[in-house]
Amino acid sequence: MDVRCAGEALYIACQMEKRAIRLYERALAVFADGACQDAVRAILAEEKNHLNQFSQMGAETPDFERAQLLSAKAAEVLFSGGLMEAQRKGAFQSVRNLYAFAAREEEEAIRQYSAFASSLSGSAASAFSAIALEEKQHLGKLNALLDQLKQN
Repeated sequence: MDVRCAGEALYIACQMEKRAIRLYERALAVFADGACQDAVRAILAEEKNHLNQFSQMGAETPDFERAQLLSAKAAEVLFSGGLMEAQRKGAFQSVRNLYAFAAREEEEAIRQYSAFASSLSGSAASAFSAIALEEKQHLGKLNALLDQLKQN
């Protein structure tokens, strides 16, 4: 992928966070009386926080064609099957399943952001490295929540 600058890298990260936000917002609506509501809300808040952070780091909106290309790349990385795929994978059957699902998605995001960082140079590589670090921290929180559930 030819990411030209940090602004484009951050644009991709923002698009990925927007996909996550849409998925969790839809989950709240579709599974309104499910056991995972509080956990979904917590994950949703974290994703909104990431979007805000990445936007403030200098995400830029490229021209229409470039935006479509970068958005398509973002769509390949996270939640590629959307809400129905998450449901098929059992993500909303229990809080533990939800955290495990979210952790797997974070791992994929980290892998992708790290790959972008290692294949690019300059400000784009630095931006992707910073984004990967942020996602690693979120993964750490999810894994800690999973560990708490195992102990109970």
